[in-house]
Amino acid sequence: MNLKQDIWYKNPYVWLVITLPMTAVIGGIATVIITSMNQPDMVVDDYYKKGKAINLELKLYKQAEALGIEMSTVITDQKITLENPYNLPAVKIKLVHSTLKYRDLDFIATPNAKGQLTAPVEHDISGKWQVFIEPMDGSWKLRKEIALPNSNTILIK
Repeated sequence: MNLKQDIWYKNPYVWLVITLPMTAVIGGIATVIITSMNQPDMVVDDYYKKGKAINLELKLYKQAEALGIEMSTVITDQKITLENPYNLPAVKIKLVHSTLKYRDLDFIATPNAKGQLTAPVEHDISGKWQVFIEPMDGSWKLRKEIALPNSNTILIK
């Protein structure tokens, strides 16, 4: 009996048979790890709950329309300025980036000496955004899609 022929790990065909399934297993594990670490922001788990929230939000937009609420705003790299014809003590402003959830920003605009509502901007706001404005009590809501930065006055209604 020849000892060299009986050692299985020296046969290249054995390694070929072992390598192909092991490659598939390692690739599968890598795929699971990559997909679990990089979940998409645009996917919603509970469509029913999201639909109910959308209906509530639509009521807030209709409430603003019924009250005739519109606000002029200027959004620059340094600050957000809103005209305050309704003498609001403060408003919530949300900038929602069109594609990147981690870039979404929330602001509270408070009155300045001129009677305008202002909020400082400390982040890069270049790009396409959805702007949401609502009073602190959440009784109505305004929305507009804009490209920033924009030093022109924008009417949000």
